[in-house]
Amino acid sequence: MTRSEKLLAAFRSCRGPFSYRDFERLLLTLGYALVKSGGGSARKFFNEARDDMIMLHEPHDGMMRPAMVKRLQDHLEARGLL
Repeated sequence: MTRSEKLLAAFRSCRGPFSYRDFERLLLTLGYALVKSGGGSARKFFNEARDDMIMLHEPHDGMMRPAMVKRLQDHLEARGLL
């Protein structure tokens, strides 16, 4: 199992906090690219092949809360990526 597959499996089964840096790596392996943001901690990721945008707030402590994890899991699952 590759590192990206392990990361995807960990995110798929996550019910608690998840590292923002790991999620960012996961998005990059799924074809998303960081779009230049206006500043602050707002982040935008765009997947050109799927014409899909993910907007989120980068947590200051580096850990995404369970509600954010669930929202992003639902988003990626709806697009067939999880």
